Amino acid sequence: MTTQTYTQIELLSANGTVSRRVSTAPPRLPTDDEIPVIDLAPIDGTLDERKALASRVKAASEYTGFFYIRNHGIPEELIQNSLSQAKTFFNQPLSQKIKINFSASKVSAGYHGVGSTQVNPRKLVRIFALALGEREDYFDGVTSHPGADALYIHYPGVPDVAAGSNIDVGIGSHTDIQCFTLLWQDNSGGLQVLSAQDEWLDARPIGGTLVVNIGDFLQRLSNNKFKSTVHRVYNRQPDSRYSMPFFFGFNPEAVCKVVPSCVDDEHPPLYEPISCGEGAIGTFSGS
Repeated sequence: MTTQTYTQIELLSANGTVSRRVSTAPPRLPTDDEIPVIDLAPIDGTLDERKALASRVKAASEYTGFFYIRNHGIPEELIQNSLSQAKTFFNQPLSQKIKINFSASKVSAGYHGVGSTQVNPRKLVRIFALALGEREDYFDGVTSHPGADALYIHYPGVPDVAAGSNIDVGIGSHTDIQCFTLLWQDNSGGLQVLSAQDEWLDARPIGGTLVVNIGDFLQRLSNNKFKSTVHRVYNRQPDSRYSMPFFFGFNPEAVCKVVPSCVDDEHPPLYEPISCGEGAIGTFSGS
């Protein structure tokens, strides 16, 4: 019987640097329970249908914090048009791309060097409210002008990469800081999610789906019931990898506390009230 071995990784959080145990075994495919595929069609159904959908979202959010969604309502034509625009931009010379460099932007937008949808994210927020045991309009007051960021990400290919090579192009181990993330990824693969057993899972692309994952702020509001799970992205192939993540947060100035349904005598609130903007600043500063 093979003995499982582990290493430690360090992550930046709002409370400073934290360590996580990680298996040294190669990534494996997830089970259907670990990263399930959830049909989002009932999001426009009856209240009972939305509650049933919320139950499935709750199970996924409490287990791994990652799931796929089908019937998300974003036309494939729109996705492919967006991808085409991304490829056109990234294929330009660096001298052209740096003309809109992020560091010179006054609106928190622009190009970083290497290193409107049909589904309304507010509807998904309402499903999360039901999943937490609250009224579905519980978060309506803090999503009137939510913090939201959409990105095009290009992971350049690695020419002549050899099998077993340690050369990586990607994003190292991290959690997302907002409430949740919607992710479209191409067919390259490379997204890996840390399981509840501290093993890396290959979250491979599934046609017609988006990936949803819980962020730090929603874990905080759920009193740690929902999981903001560590994940990473690598491109270990000659061809480019493209992805389009959408990060959704609440109104930046709105102060939110742990959701009442997640608190009782045996489970007091683990966090003080904080605004979504403060949570993001704390994570980036490491304070």
